[in-house]
Amino acid sequence: MPAAIAFNFEKRIDREIGLDDVPAALEDGDFCWVNLTGNDATRTAEFLKLFGVPDEASGTPEAIRFHAQKDCIQFRLADVELVDGRFFGSPVTIYFGQNFMLSVHEMPSAFVAGALTSCRENFRNIALSPGFLLFELADHLTQSYTILVQTLATRTQEIESQLFHEDNDDRIFTVVAGLIRSILEFYKVIVSSREVLHDLATRLSPFIPETTQPYLEKKAALLDRLSVDVTTEREILSESLHLYMGIVTHRTNALLTRLTVVGTLFLPLTFIAGVYGMNFRVMPELEWKYGYLTFWLVAGSTAIGLTAYMQRKKWL
Repeated sequence: MPAAIAFNFEKRIDREIGLDDVPAALEDGDFCWVNLTGNDATRTAEFLKLFGVPDEASGTPEAIRFHAQKDCIQFRLADVELVDGRFFGSPVTIYFGQNFMLSVHEMPSAFVAGALTSCRENFRNIALSPGFLLFELADHLTQSYTILVQTLATRTQEIESQLFHEDNDDRIFTVVAGLIRSILEFYKVIVSSREVLHDLATRLSPFIPETTQPYLEKKAALLDRLSVDVTTEREILSESLHLYMGIVTHRTNALLTRLTVVGTLFLPLTFIAGVYGMNFRVMPELEWKYGYLTFWLVAGSTAIGLTAYMQRKKWL
């Protein structure tokens, strides 16, 4: 992606420039979008000084998502990607002033790259003010999140299918629990980004054109709907996991019932066998001619009787 782009809104001219050419472009009256990524991110303070922003701006704590200053507005968005069922986010800090926009991110950002490309393609036909750049950022950010939500829905369906396979093991609990936790983190990112866009759409600022703010508010509303969709996917996963656990419990109870029935059938038989296995000298039944046959008749009748009783009680 380009390191910097110079825009002339009066002449509808845009051109890609190097970082060292930014001062000259500012002197020519161009609006400059400087994109610092990777090792170039260490030059943030240098460019803030060039744009006339106080040094303390670059030291704003990470917790601040939106900060309006005298010389610019600063806000923080996040580029998110889904890898192996987990969401990973990398922060993107934006400084937006009268004649500049500075984007700083250590990791590559898909939505920033998309916005840079789109600006070059649509600038001559659409752009009327620097607010166009803010809209492009918001548009590509929401597109990125929308694709992630769709991917999440597909991943949720896959996990639901896996949950009800007979050959599942305990690892499925780890997979589902990890995805649910990751979805919660993604939800927080969406909510934070929504609040940033809402602030951009409602704050009175000399740097944000009023004509751009309604479009930013629409993007904030889209993020609000996406947050609801993400919450729904999380609830679906939780309910599916609870249903799976219920099915597993039912299967376990059914197995225990069968084992209990078997144990109940053998209990009286074990008692009879135990009695006649004792070594008493006087046990008349041991001398009977039909004692062995009698034992089996009693054992069989007991087993059949217990089975019939359990079936009548619907225990089987």
